Amino acid sequence: MKVIFKKSIKIFAMFALIGLFFFPTEMFSQGPPKWAPAHGYRAKTRHIYFPEQNFYYDIQQRSYFYLNSGKWSISVAIPTPFISINLGSAPQIQLDYYGAYPYYYNTTHCVKYKKVKVKKMKPNKVVVIDGHHHHNDNHHGNGHGGGNGKDKGHGNGKGHGKKK
Repeated sequence: MKVIFKKSIKIFAMFALIGLFFFPTEMFSQGPPKWAPAHGYRAKTRHIYFPEQNFYYDIQQRSYFYLNSGKWSISVAIPTPFISINLGSAPQIQLDYYGAYPYYYNTTHCVKYKKVKVKKMKPNKVVVIDGHHHHNDNHHGNGHGGGNGKDKGHGNGKGHGKKK
């Protein structure tokens, strides 16, 4: 009985070690998100503010603060309204605030880091000076070609060509 128990422990240990080699190391790492700033900056900054989306990320707590129905909520995952946004390319502000609740100063942050508005220019107007074509086809505005409207669709006696 002891022999079977020892063999089963050895087999389990062997499978556990083999299993560790097949799992990627990223699966076990709990570092900051890929979009977070480089390591040197993390030591100086606790909160990152995303002005276009108006939410915060706490580097120490690894949590997000965001407005949800007019109240601030906290989440350890990216909040649902911001899942489709590439946070690596979104504007980020590293705040000089080391407290636990950066949203207390949200009004100040919104004013200080508001998005720069670009004036929209009206499109240039294209002016057509002469919209008429210049070949003489003598339509005189009746829109039916060279006839008076009484022909039966067999031509007007001109341009049938030679019959062979």
